Amino acid sequence: MRIYSEQLAEHLLTGLRACYLIFGDEPLQKMESLTLIRQQARQAGFTDIWRFSAVEEPLPWDEIHACSQSLSLFSDRQIIEIELGEKLPKEWADKIQELQQQLHSDLILIVLGPRLNSSQLKSTWFTTLDKAGVYIPVALPDARFFPRWMAQRCQKAGLQVAPDAITYLCHAFEGNLLAAAQEIEKLTLQNLPQPLTVATLQQIIVRHNAFDPFQWLDTLLEGKTQRALRMLMQLRDEGVEPGMLTWVLARDVELLYAVKLATESRQSPASLFQKAKIWPSRQNLFQLAQQRLNRDQLKVILRMISELEKANRHFDVSLAWQWLQTLTIAFKGATSLRFTLPTDL
Repeated sequence: MRIYSEQLAEHLLTGLRACYLIFGDEPLQKMESLTLIRQQARQAGFTDIWRFSAVEEPLPWDEIHACSQSLSLFSDRQIIEIELGEKLPKEWADKIQELQQQLHSDLILIVLGPRLNSSQLKSTWFTTLDKAGVYIPVALPDARFFPRWMAQRCQKAGLQVAPDAITYLCHAFEGNLLAAAQEIEKLTLQNLPQPLTVATLQQIIVRHNAFDPFQWLDTLLEGKTQRALRMLMQLRDEGVEPGMLTWVLARDVELLYAVKLATESRQSPASLFQKAKIWPSRQNLFQLAQQRLNRDQLKVILRMISELEKANRHFDVSLAWQWLQTLTIAFKGATSLRFTLPTDL
């Protein structure tokens, strides 16, 4: 069963399940989901917690299985938490199936780790545990839904915030829910006049928005130029090398051009996506971009990338960032593109 972190508290009121799978790359939701499960389990008498991690060393499977079969001297109910690293241990599949067979009403298994890919979600070990429990994917909310998340978080904290101030908070903390939650907690302690306004927030808040190159790429494909420009400037300020952005951008644009050609010739781009290992959610973004950008515009973008690569080869960092800005604007696709040097950032 799949539920999302905001549904977990209500779901736990219906009773505990034998297993909980918490996977994803957003730390705040992961931490809060784990805390909620622990609290509900503690109230039900699960007072012993055994924690194991594969982040730095192999999992001690003999010890894990021994814990699953033993009873505490002081409690007959216990939790086994297993944290996985980026790569799953080779013996994971068989060992976890053995552990799954030992689950009983006095034992709760919690497995957490980074985001799972499509093949891992279809694996036997995952589907077996999913049937026995609950899968909670944790990821950053889509930009469309971030204002709702922010407004609900503020309301839960007892803060009244003006609508434009909610927008300001979203811009200040986009991509960093943990910093957003900490800032909201601070705001509740400052006895500020409410509703909070943009003017008030500008005086007391330090921006903590965090982006990665792949979020920037997805925003480009969506055609959200202004948001992509904010991301680009943030990445520059964080010290991201233009060469790294060039590499990921060139790869996606080459694929986008191939998708455009396939679509115009009435061929399915499915094989292109499969070869490039593109997730279904990103496939939709490529489809949107190829509908927005015509073939001539994509050719100009490819020529711009050639100039960007030339700037990187000559270690002209300033020019490289100028080209990245122009390329970001070019993805809007609303006007014809002129092949000219951009202005300074």
